[in-house]
Amino acid sequence: MSEQQPWEPGVIARFLTVARATVDLSHDMHLITDTQPNLTIARCGGTGCGATHTEKWADYAYRTNNGSSGADTEASKWAQAHAETCRALPRPAATQ
Repeated sequence: MSEQQPWEPGVIARFLTVARATVDLSHDMHLITDTQPNLTIARCGGTGCGATHTEKWADYAYRTNNGSSGADTEASKWAQAHAETCRALPRPAATQ
């Protein structure tokens, strides 16, 4: 996979695994009733892996305005560590 894959809408950061899958960071809402994002989620796109890591913004609200930057930093640390060791292959592209 030499060309860069397009980022899904909402992806704020991407890490490449040793098997060339990606670990994507995005913002989401904790509860269906939430009206604004309040989580940073890291998801591995390796086939058969499916590892995820979630950081709640509220846990970092004391550091920054709403806690998103602190949560982004911690989720990025997890994503980088996971990407360095995950050997699950990327999901194949859908064919039409």
